Amino acid sequence: MESLAEGTLPMETAQESSGSTISSPIQELSSGGTISSPSVTVLDDREGCNDERPTCGKRLYRHRGVGLVLMSAFIFAVHSVIVLTVKEGVHPTMLSWTRFCSQLLLATPVVMYKNISLRPESRTVLILLVARGFIGMLGLTSLFGAFYFTRVGDATAVVFGSPVFVGILARIFLKEAFGMIDVLLVFVVIGGVFLISQPPFLFGGEKVEGLSSQLIGILLAFFTCLTVSCTSVLKRKLRLLNVNTFKIVFYHGAVATAGTALITTGFSAWSVPSCGKVRYAIVSIGVLNFIGQCLLTYSFSLEKAVYVSILRTNEVVFVYLLEFIFFGVSPNLWVAIGVMVVLCASIATSLRKIWMSHTGG
Repeated sequence: MESLAEGTLPMETAQESSGSTISSPIQELSSGGTISSPSVTVLDDREGCNDERPTCGKRLYRHRGVGLVLMSAFIFAVHSVIVLTVKEGVHPTMLSWTRFCSQLLLATPVVMYKNISLRPESRTVLILLVARGFIGMLGLTSLFGAFYFTRVGDATAVVFGSPVFVGILARIFLKEAFGMIDVLLVFVVIGGVFLISQPPFLFGGEKVEGLSSQLIGILLAFFTCLTVSCTSVLKRKLRLLNVNTFKIVFYHGAVATAGTALITTGFSAWSVPSCGKVRYAIVSIGVLNFIGQCLLTYSFSLEKAVYVSILRTNEVVFVYLLEFIFFGVSPNLWVAIGVMVVLCASIATSLRKIWMSHTGG
């Protein structure tokens, strides 16, 4: 016991425990060898240190994906409010082009500074990168088009039904779990979004430029909903393949810039924005989009796709809050109830994720 506390073992005990013969220093000299110092095994008295519970900072870092999603939702909310101020003076396809062009210009120096290789790791990665850029381009362009045909609330309500399709697609292609609780949370969020938006086709009210315009806007918004679902799963798949975040953003900007340039040319919608507020707003849209895309893309490597989609619905809450602050638009009772429903569902999603990580589920 005394030798164990000192960190060494007697020779007899070592022979019995290992079943091998240990030569003494005299035997080594007689055989022409050299004296080697016996190995010393030092027992660390601090073995129980790793059992300490993680600190609050480590827990926050472990679930940093939730914070990144909420930050991107707020940035995109600011982005949407700015779009509302310039949509009358710029065609939606050209507005999409300026946004993607700004994203490409901002991503290029970052890629060069970090020496990120733009060569795809495989043909599959190349297809996924191009598909992510092309589908994202169609989604944003159709969303801006929906704003021209219907109210922003109607379009937002339809677009943020994407968690339903994200959960289904992630289950099919990514083999992610999608249980009954996930289904319940998705429908709770969708219900809250509809309460906030109060689309006239459900709550009644004045139609926007006739039934045909309203129908076109809803169809465009529903198409955007499908594209958002697809891009969410594609980004998650790319991050699971360890594709760099800025490479994804770069390819998205490059493919979408070329695509929107062709569409804008086809519609003969090129124009020079007026000086002052409009040009500053367009530049702000590009910068905010770049930051939001980086945060959102990186969050897909940290969180399940369906959780990211559910948490992103907080963008609706942020939009109404910003409209109230800057434009004096005060929500009614139904909107307030919808905001609370969305917040409660998002909080429940976060708590469920933390609980599952602790229980290993």
